[in-house]
Amino acid sequence: MTRTTPLAAARGQLPPPGVELAFDQTVPRSLAHRRQVGEVFVTDSAQGSEEDFHLSFQIPRAHSLWSDRQAGFHDPFASAEAARQSIFVLLHRHVGVPVGLPFSLQRITLRVADPQAYAHDGTSALQGYVHYRVAERQGKGSDVVSMVLEGVMEIGGRRAMTLSAVLAFMSQEDYDIFRAFQRARKPVAEARRTPVRRLDPGLVGRENPRNVVIGLPEHGAPEDAVPHDGVFRFLPAADPHHPAFFDHEYDHVPGPLMVEAMRQAALVAACRTGAAGPHALTVGCEAAFLDFAEFEADLVHEAVVGAPGADGRVPVTVVLRQFGKPVVEGRIELLPDAAPLSPSRTRAHGV
Repeated sequence: MTRTTPLAAARGQLPPPGVELAFDQTVPRSLAHRRQVGEVFVTDSAQGSEEDFHLSFQIPRAHSLWSDRQAGFHDPFASAEAARQSIFVLLHRHVGVPVGLPFSLQRITLRVADPQAYAHDGTSALQGYVHYRVAERQGKGSDVVSMVLEGVMEIGGRRAMTLSAVLAFMSQEDYDIFRAFQRARKPVAEARRTPVRRLDPGLVGRENPRNVVIGLPEHGAPEDAVPHDGVFRFLPAADPHHPAFFDHEYDHVPGPLMVEAMRQAALVAACRTGAAGPHALTVGCEAAFLDFAEFEADLVHEAVVGAPGADGRVPVTVVLRQFGKPVVEGRIELLPDAAPLSPSRTRAHGV
């Protein structure tokens, strides 16, 4: 295993002098693990050293999912999706990991360092740069076993977000054996999904009902009910044909869908407790993926709202459970009172 020094570019300019990154076109879709060209957000990449990688990205202004929010702020989760795709690009284009080698994100952490980096007037695209540094690595190329990445994102000249990711790799044969073993230990054959009514999009800061991914049992408590134990519970309600979440076929519930479900569960829970409104800005996310989630069974989303911090951020602990066991454990941070810059200053800092 190799270890490197902390991320140096977090203190400097992105991209650094001598590294030129363009926004003219996206990278090949296979590098970003996307089947649809319109779902590819990474536009360019360059390797600075053996452990340093620089990438550029742009989110389409009319994207069906990431543009579905009130004007004033871009969605930080849109840039997080670009950062996720950037990991695939650097692995395949620069590190020598073959396209098609199975690997999984075991843990992700992101924190918005400057919310004003996401301010916009409704006319500008969200674009910027990501720098990743390999902090730890076991194996190389097709023999890689694990990797830890530390990253920083810049938008409009502002340090917008810090990121980290823990990756695990295996051969296709090992993956197939592992998944078969996992499913055999679960009561998948006897599982039944509870009928669900999708939440109103306004409750999760969306306008398009198709972008709502959580709901409540059809005959359960009303949407505005507050549980006596303080734990808000929701069930999956995502459109199985959603072009962003189901860009290609999966043998398990996709990680990005579960993270969006965490965010929506946190928003609704914060709204019901009065800690934040549905248009609060998501400024932090931690998620540990403990198991694969199966499509056949209920995936219960449990959210508990914590006390606001000194910086006004509201932490919401979220756990996704299936067959009584945690599949994902994490936390979402919401900023209730984010106020966008004035239009003139927004244009100055936008892209």
